Amino acid sequence: MSSRIKIALGLLIVLTGLPLAQAYEPPTAPAPRPFVYDRDTFAFANETVWNYVNGSVQHESSSEKERKREYTRRCFVVTRAALQFWKFARFDAKASPLSPEQLARRIRQVTERDAWLPPPSDKERIVFPGYHNLREISAAHAEIFQANIGLGWPIYFRAGMMPIVAPVYREIEEQLNAEIYRDLQKDFPTIVWLYNFPSLNMNHAVIVFAGSRDHDHFAYEVYDPNYAQGPKRLSYDAASRTFSYQPTFYFKGGPVQARAVYRGVFQ
Repeated sequence: MSSRIKIALGLLIVLTGLPLAQAYEPPTAPAPRPFVYDRDTFAFANETVWNYVNGSVQHESSSEKERKREYTRRCFVVTRAALQFWKFARFDAKASPLSPEQLARRIRQVTERDAWLPPPSDKERIVFPGYHNLREISAAHAEIFQANIGLGWPIYFRAGMMPIVAPVYREIEEQLNAEIYRDLQKDFPTIVWLYNFPSLNMNHAVIVFAGSRDHDHFAYEVYDPNYAQGPKRLSYDAASRTFSYQPTFYFKGGPVQARAVYRGVFQ
């Protein structure tokens, strides 16, 4: 084995271990307000590259009108940006709207802030005049938001993505569930990466923003960026220490591995 390969493997091992060793510091005070689906999500959806039906890839019919899927591979970008707007932006519906150039600049100002930073005071938030909330303004200016909240490909090079090659132990899932549920008690949502590596039937990011507990069963509401209307369901069974995601058009439903992301440089 060449020295270059050894160095590369060593770096991969180090980067893989960092997210697992990084201590998560929970919020010490309640959030200024809860994450609300109808106001804190985007009015457009992240699209899938392939044509899915009930969790299976379907061939496009030559007789059907070709569908363009131009906004794809951005589930991490959309969830991160939604969290950033919830934390760092505020809206003033009574003021005059921005020009397209000004709007694009302010969108970038929001998404350039690290998603794991605490929410600032209202005076320190970036103001978006002319609209009541993110849902409303992204419906009116979808293309401007899509062009400025971030590219999809850099996500694959984040250090926080390296743990996909590491096993997910039940103890890790148990700890994550405890953190999600505890943070929700203070109105803090969590971006969760759902995957089933090495299977490719699931590789997606969602925002857990509400939840309830019934003995050993936890039921969570999530913002799934592949859908523009209505939350989806993520559940956790404490007895088996397993997360499960509901059936969607791109996933048949069932157990998933889960990790929190955007909680630090290495997560």
